[in-house]
Amino acid sequence: MKLNIAYPATGCQKLVDIEDEHKYREFYEKRMSAEVAGDCLGEEWKGYVFRIAGGNDKQGFPMKQGVLTNGRVRLLLSKGQSCYRPRRTGERKRKSVRGCIVDSNLSVLNLVVVKKGDGEIPGLTDKTLPRRLGPKRCNKIRKLFNLNKDDDVRRYVIRRELPEKDGKKRTAKAPKIQRLVTPIRLQRKRKAMALKRHRSQKNKDEAAEYQKLLAKRLKEKRTEQISRKRRASSRNSTSKA
Repeated sequence: MKLNIAYPATGCQKLVDIEDEHKYREFYEKRMSAEVAGDCLGEEWKGYVFRIAGGNDKQGFPMKQGVLTNGRVRLLLSKGQSCYRPRRTGERKRKSVRGCIVDSNLSVLNLVVVKKGDGEIPGLTDKTLPRRLGPKRCNKIRKLFNLNKDDDVRRYVIRRELPEKDGKKRTAKAPKIQRLVTPIRLQRKRKAMALKRHRSQKNKDEAAEYQKLLAKRLKEKRTEQISRKRRASSRNSTSKA
């Protein structure tokens, strides 16, 4: 079985091929997200603790969280679920996935280092890979550089250098800052609130005007009914006389 081990602190990952089944037997019957001590893999992994993140079986079908079996099942999957990416809007598809319990039919098991042990692992913990992209959200940039509300976040965006093309000058690329509150944004917000107040006041005025018109029509109707009754009674009195 191959173990794909990732170490988030350095951004590195390493693929380890282990032939001896006695070493990785400790992972059998464990579920995804379970933590397992790495002492069973050998002396170099002493003190390490791994979290099972997933895996693939020998035919390439991935493990799915929440499917409590060690076999393969066919599930009707839709948008937002793991192990499936819809190609059309509203599309659903029945796909084969493997359960979240580890067994001997897996070919690759994905592990994440939760706790580092005593020794260094070459290619995993001895070097650090820089992050390709920096934070994009306004508050996350403030948190990274310990900025105040008064500081201009746009000056602290991490730019990425692009390679030269056809001898042209090297350029840099920066992400668009998300959730950035600017004077234009505040102006648009004030305008939207003013329009909302104007619509509300307009609706109130129109409702009051309609009630006035309704009351006027009712009053006219009542006076007309009273006048009809009077005319009818006067006719009856003249006919009797």
